[in-house]
Amino acid sequence: MVSKYLDIFRKEAEEHLQALRQGILGLEQTGFSAERVHEILRSAHTLKGSARMLDLGDLAQVAHRMEDLFKELEEESRELTPTLVDLLLVGTDALEALIAQAHSGGEVRVNVEAVIEGLQTGVLPELEAPRAAAAAAAEKAAGTDTVRASVERLDRLVNLLGEMLIVRGLFANRSRQLDELRGRLEAFLRRLRKAENYSLLKELFDDFSRLALELDQDILNLNYLTEEVHAGAMELRMLPLSTITDDMQRTVRGLARDQDKEIGLTIRGDEVELDRMMLEALKPMLLHLLRNAVDHGIESPDERQRAGKSAAGRIELSARYEGGFVRLDLSDDGRGIDPEKVRRTAVDKRLISETEASALSDEEAIYLILRPGFSTREIITDISGRGVGMDVVKTNIDKVKGNLVIHSQPGRSTRMTLHLPLTLAVITGLIIECEAETYAVPLHYVSEILRLGEQDIVTEGSREVVRVRGATIPLISLRESLGLKKTQSGLTGRVTALVLNFRDRQLACLVSRSLGTQELVVKAMGKQLRSVEFFSGATILGDGSPALILSIPDLFGLGATGQATQLRRQFAASRAEAKRGRVLVVDDSITTRTMEKNILETQGYEVAVAISGEEALSQVAENDYDLVVSDVEMPGIDGFELTRRLRQMERYAEVPVIICTSLASDEHKRLGIEVGAQAYIVKGSFDQGTLLQTVETLIG
Repeated sequence: MVSKYLDIFRKEAEEHLQALRQGILGLEQTGFSAERVHEILRSAHTLKGSARMLDLGDLAQVAHRMEDLFKELEEESRELTPTLVDLLLVGTDALEALIAQAHSGGEVRVNVEAVIEGLQTGVLPELEAPRAAAAAAAEKAAGTDTVRASVERLDRLVNLLGEMLIVRGLFANRSRQLDELRGRLEAFLRRLRKAENYSLLKELFDDFSRLALELDQDILNLNYLTEEVHAGAMELRMLPLSTITDDMQRTVRGLARDQDKEIGLTIRGDEVELDRMMLEALKPMLLHLLRNAVDHGIESPDERQRAGKSAAGRIELSARYEGGFVRLDLSDDGRGIDPEKVRRTAVDKRLISETEASALSDEEAIYLILRPGFSTREIITDISGRGVGMDVVKTNIDKVKGNLVIHSQPGRSTRMTLHLPLTLAVITGLIIECEAETYAVPLHYVSEILRLGEQDIVTEGSREVVRVRGATIPLISLRESLGLKKTQSGLTGRVTALVLNFRDRQLACLVSRSLGTQELVVKAMGKQLRSVEFFSGATILGDGSPALILSIPDLFGLGATGQATQLRRQFAASRAEAKRGRVLVVDDSITTRTMEKNILETQGYEVAVAISGEEALSQVAENDYDLVVSDVEMPGIDGFELTRRLRQMERYAEVPVIICTSLASDEHKRLGIEVGAQAYIVKGSFDQGTLLQTVETLIG
């Protein structure tokens, strides 16, 4: 038998096997459909014909008997029952095992006679699981059009390509430095036009510029190739969600039958692809969530009918891309989660105290089901009651840097929403700085960046919070959380805070500043640092410097128990320490301006001096001052003219001006008021208290 025909048959058969399984389970969920029965009948018929062409007798016999059963269903001479569905699924498993046997040339222990007898008599045979045998044969088979590589080697390849991305960033950074150097050289060259060696230097500069342009082009090519190779390597790790969901309908069906429940599982979006490692972490999560839905969520048929629901429960699993992430929604139309029952159970099991339980809102209380040891089951069964199921979900979701949001309507429904990155190898991160240290935050946790002033911070109880669009958000300090040494002596202006999202909760986290986003290659921290709190990994930034990746779930653990921030007190202390205002003293007498400068600086004012009206105008054009103290009689522009010109400037139209002069006549005082001065002090009666009192009256 020519192997190429077996290869073609195997690929064709995989599609028909999938159609058979989905069709059979679909019939059980939605009831009889002549159109659906006809479709799966055609798949069985095609498998039978192809098997006979290749002289695969056992396979053809099983497919033929299944075709007969589908024909009886189509003609409605046989009733669709759960036992018949079981028989058809066993027949499909046997077909899969026989196909694997034919392709691998190995031995698959499938009792074909027992399978055919069961299909004929309607009695389910007791057989070794054919799918397990098929999987073993498939593992043995090595396709001629594939290359087998260990997962370890593939991960190493992806890791090296991640290093290439880092090196690419370093090249880009060096190119920017080269451009800056070229600009400096060009500026220097313009100053040497009359120099003796100008032509030689100009030729050198042209060569330098040409080399820089060629380097830019090389970097662009490197960028393109690196992105292509990295994307290709990542695709090797990407698998469809159906890889782990194909058997879940049968799992739910079996669990439901064990509990005498009627439950249908609908899966949408199983073509969505995720990283292999992500799928490995996701599978136990989904299995635990499905078991919870079957055991805790969906009621018995009698209970559902008493509640006005259909006897059969529904579970829906849907997946879709959302931004750079995958969103999975697992919902059921069962009894929902009773927050009061959850509170009582958590207190009874001593997971939290009575006081803590009463302080939780209904939305917060339902997340207690994620606590280790939590279970509402009074007895332990093989499905639930051990208090580990949802804890596994929590542990795995944290491990893959994902998010879980729970919504429940008691008596009606429950929806579990998982947000997962496509891959664990590369993430988009927000780069931040905190006390001169650089960190990365996975971007999907960040909803916005705030610039907070003292007026934006509110004290509630013993904690400081911020209000964002009507929501009250707890405030924590990253510096205090990480135990970093304080490098800034006080607060000036506004501070930066990240608004973080996790499990339907929000938290504002103070940082020094944000530095933009980058694509980050995630590095493990090693066994020695794996349990370090507040960090989930490490990365290398575009400039070659290392940065730790913050663990946002750990920060949320501080939301209610962490040390309270004291920003309002820090703002008040900074105000007390800050300069009281900027004053410009204008006087041509060195004695007068030095004395006035010393008097004002002693009281905390920041003082600059000018020796003429012209110099004063030059300084106000470049700097902002809160007040101007000016003499009148000066060479050039005098104090009256200076005041008049200040009033014509938009920035200084309202800035107070104090005339401090020896001219004491009423006419001079009137002129000072006319040009816009707010105060007029005569030097003959001048004392320190008069000047300070006037300044404090005008600017505080």
